[in-house]
Amino acid sequence: MDIVLWVLSLALSGTCAGIWLWLRAHRATESLTRDRDRLAHRLAQAAETQRQALDVVEAEVRRLTAEDAAKGEVIQALTRELRTPLTTIMGFAQLLRTHAEAERLTTRQSQGLRQIEGAGGVLLALIEEADDFVVSGDARAAAFLQRVDLRLALRQVCDGLEPQAKTTGTTLACPEAEAGLIVMADPVHVRRILRRLVANALHHSQPGATVRMTAARLGDRVTVDVHDPARSPDAATARPFQPLDGQDARGGTMLGLGAAQRLAERMGGCLDAARDAWGATTFSFTLPAAGADPTAMDRPQVTALYVEDNPANVALMRQAAEAMGLTLHAATTGPEGLDLARALGPDVILLDLGLPGMDGYAVKAALDADPLTRDIPVMAVTGAGAPSDRRRGRAAGFDAYLTKPLDLNALADALSRLLSQPRTGDGLDADRRQRA
Repeated sequence: MDIVLWVLSLALSGTCAGIWLWLRAHRATESLTRDRDRLAHRLAQAAETQRQALDVVEAEVRRLTAEDAAKGEVIQALTRELRTPLTTIMGFAQLLRTHAEAERLTTRQSQGLRQIEGAGGVLLALIEEADDFVVSGDARAAAFLQRVDLRLALRQVCDGLEPQAKTTGTTLACPEAEAGLIVMADPVHVRRILRRLVANALHHSQPGATVRMTAARLGDRVTVDVHDPARSPDAATARPFQPLDGQDARGGTMLGLGAAQRLAERMGGCLDAARDAWGATTFSFTLPAAGADPTAMDRPQVTALYVEDNPANVALMRQAAEAMGLTLHAATTGPEGLDLARALGPDVILLDLGLPGMDGYAVKAALDADPLTRDIPVMAVTGAGAPSDRRRGRAAGFDAYLTKPLDLNALADALSRLLSQPRTGDGLDADRRQRA
């Protein structure tokens, strides 16, 4: 009996211990479950808070992006408007320079003309720097190659940087803007690279120093050398186109030297640096020379139609056309230009894209849709020079795309190229002109 009681007491004790352990485990499980639920709730709250914060950040990014885009559009619209009067200023100055010997300008008149050219160069530099700011100085922008007078581009860059040179007490020894060194390149990219090289030399030169520039052709290449008299650090000279501490060698906030080198290579050229025994650096910017262009101006009775609403630019184009031996007709609106194109059948049409009402793109579409005018080469003449604008112009089918302010030499080259191309509708055009 004692043994039975002892066994029963052990069983009862074990049962009680098991029940106690189960209760304890149950309480622990419930506590863990509550802790898990609380943790899951906190995690959900944290995730929701983070999601809301992310939504706020994304909304702020979208707002800032929209503001930047709006500011960029305002800046681009402003630069487009500035390019139109600048065309008149620089165009007439270029005509005066071209006719300087025949017109026998006085010394005072020549000095005044030089001041006008210098002021035009400053304005052009400001406009292009504003455009670069809008596109964030992106060196990946596509290059639109055309014939470019390299000496003239260098002269324009020097004119734009002359105030900075005077401030630092540095002399810019720039060759005269004489014709003859024509390259195939993007004129905007060319000026960006030259401006970077000359500004880099100015920034590091001591007062009283001279930054010398030379331009020459050797075979099928044209090279501009910018002689930077400042002694550069060994590390910067050893790898001038590689980033140093987050910046291109020698610093600066403009287009970097590495980006400038990539731009040059995109145009089929190169940008190199060499250091002399005294520590000065010479940057050599080389581009492919343009081949001989057909002299299409020798064609008899070449007729051009210019559609432009700015009277000053029309007056400039009339004088330029007279110098090139062209017969120029002008229209001030899109519909008037279409009527004249159908009536005259010109050899080429120069079309401003910023026309009031019916803009240049609508006029181009109407010309392409008309059998009488679809074969006439059309050249866009516009203040819209951003890469996106030029891509749009190319997609619209323009045969040439020139940005204001116009380089009259580039205009003559583009006209020569367009007029030398055969046209399928020449017989129809000749018959129509005879009837007109």
